[in-house]
Amino acid sequence: MRIALFSGLLCLAACSSVPAQKAAVAPAKPTVPAPGRAELGAVADCSAWATAIVGPYKYENNIWGIDKARGFTPDQCLLRRNKDGRSEIGWTWNWPGYDPTVYAYPQIMFGWKPWSGGKPSDARFPLKVSAMQGLSLEYEVETRAEGSYNLAPEIWLTSSGKWTEQPNPTLITTEIMFWMDYQQGAVPFGKVVDQPLLAGVRYELFKADNIGNRGDGRGWTLYSFRSPTRQLAGRIPIDELLRYMVGKGLVSADEYIASVEFGNEVVGGSGTTWVRKFEVQVTP
Repeated sequence: MRIALFSGLLCLAACSSVPAQKAAVAPAKPTVPAPGRAELGAVADCSAWATAIVGPYKYENNIWGIDKARGFTPDQCLLRRNKDGRSEIGWTWNWPGYDPTVYAYPQIMFGWKPWSGGKPSDARFPLKVSAMQGLSLEYEVETRAEGSYNLAPEIWLTSSGKWTEQPNPTLITTEIMFWMDYQQGAVPFGKVVDQPLLAGVRYELFKADNIGNRGDGRGWTLYSFRSPTRQLAGRIPIDELLRYMVGKGLVSADEYIASVEFGNEVVGGSGTTWVRKFEVQVTP
């Protein structure tokens, strides 16, 4: 099934409900349990908005689209396991329905998320684009899934370098997604505006204007870099991609990188992702 035009609606709906995300609640009995629950040695935390902190990284059981579930009770959990002598965290999901505007985004967060607020996990964030020397994301995941989903790391750009304890989405100017795994035929929101060759990869760059509502009746610009091939492991040169965008006049060097995020957009179906490696590298 095609996941057409769903990524643009990801956090714009999710994040409008962020103030209610603080309390973890026991979910209703799921229609069908998420598959990762049954893995040998896996420990699941299926409470809504469950979190796990590993250094500067926050894993979150983000089920922002729960209100869109109709006729079924979904199941989504954070997972832990020991494999090959090391501890791993991941997530598992089962959403029997289908919604092109996305049900959920189980994820990892780094930096300061304007939809959530709180203290940044790294004191350098929000980081001004013009001050950025090096910024990249290295990852490796193991994913087994059926239905409609993608792997879409992203960054949020804001107009200010100030962070607040409270959510402040009015600072958002731009959302930039990196589609690294997706079903054949899946299309990001917007239209193709360029096909840049960056770090040896020929991306398709999609653009959509005035996406969502920051809380003041205004939206933001969404860009999506779609990889030509499925990449379950690799390095995303965020610095190089941003310099390309500044050079093209697509973003301003005076904007700030608030957060780097990583997760699966779930449109329907079931699956499990284990994060074998995740590291955001920042210079200085």
